[in-house]
Amino acid sequence: MKVFVTGATGYIGRGLLRALFNAGHDVVGLARDRERAGRVDSLPVNWVIGNLRDARTFRDEAASCDALVHLGFEGGPDAASVDRGAAEALVHLAAGAAVPRVVLYTSGIWVLGEMSPADSADETSSLTNPAPLVTFRVETERFVLESGSGRVVTAVVRPGIVFGGAGGILDGMWAAAEKGEPPTVIGDGHNNWPVVHRADAADLYVRLLESAFTRVQALGPSERVFHATAPAPERPSDIARAVARATGRPDEVRFWPLAEARGAYGPFADALAMNQQVLSTRSESVLGWRPRVKSFVRSAPEMYAEWKAGA
Repeated sequence: MKVFVTGATGYIGRGLLRALFNAGHDVVGLARDRERAGRVDSLPVNWVIGNLRDARTFRDEAASCDALVHLGFEGGPDAASVDRGAAEALVHLAAGAAVPRVVLYTSGIWVLGEMSPADSADETSSLTNPAPLVTFRVETERFVLESGSGRVVTAVVRPGIVFGGAGGILDGMWAAAEKGEPPTVIGDGHNNWPVVHRADAADLYVRLLESAFTRVQALGPSERVFHATAPAPERPSDIARAVARATGRPDEVRFWPLAEARGAYGPFADALAMNQQVLSTRSESVLGWRPRVKSFVRSAPEMYAEWKAGA
């Protein structure tokens, strides 16, 4: 299979590239410039230099691929419209192809919103209270799912908070601990984070691509949503303490009041302070997906080695 990937130089994208190559697929990656593409020079990617804002910069190369995976994201005041425009462009390219195509859109668990400690959500749960940071994704998810047809299989992937290797949301915790500083969490750290290792998330994408025209094609639009989360959520405070211990530092955590964190990070701070328990029921039953790394806290020493390796 020949796979086009936006965000191929990003944190999750780099993990997906490795998983695709290991599974024997060819990859065409979108990068904003040669410098970013050069950071992934260990993999034989066919690079397209372009950007999400202008589909003309990647249209021809993407149209030649069997599957189109949208992982890229550009921040800024027009982030939502750029993301929607890129999703629309990929869907239209797939619909215009003479042969069947697959389109995967990357959303995230934050569209499920805040949950009480007793509640949980899976792929069947409604999206009535998404985090303000990602409200726009609800409509984009719907557009992608409803754009599926007989020749175009569309699906949505919602990864949890991704860890493993260098980069991602936990990168700042590792960096602080390396400098002898306590890792920081927003709020009291007693909320729950649904987490997933980057390699496990990538494995879900590969499984979804490889079963698109068998198990997935027969599903209805609302049934083509797939979560990537470890079996149980973990508290940010426990994660931060595990980071400190793994680096040989004192078991200390810096708690940053949410009101202060909002001043620096805006709605991103609120998203990190949400309480969520998210299940990957459909991913397990339809795709046979099982996360290899079931807990960050229990595997923190191994995760420290991965982070130090810089992969």
